[in-house]
Amino acid sequence: MAPREEFLATVLPPALELATAYAASEGDPALFVTTMRRVVDESMQATDPSTATAQLLFGMSALCGILLDDLADHEGTDRAAVLAQVHRLYLAS
Repeated sequence: MAPREEFLATVLPPALELATAYAASEGDPALFVTTMRRVVDESMQATDPSTATAQLLFGMSALCGILLDDLADHEGTDRAAVLAQVHRLYLAS
């Protein structure tokens, strides 16, 4: 396995678990909250909590990047345009 794929195989599972819980808890956020607490708690209980927390953050960032690239490809645009649209939709007043 190539280094990038090995890294992703290490950091993506918790990120995918959180994203799946988020998607499944549209009407009831309890599933997402419960999953978030468990995943964060697992990071804190790891042999090296700092590394486990960093891996969780890298996993979430990698998942965001993967989804951003897919959305940009689907829309026929680039990452910056997708992020600008997200900013306009969710942050601009």
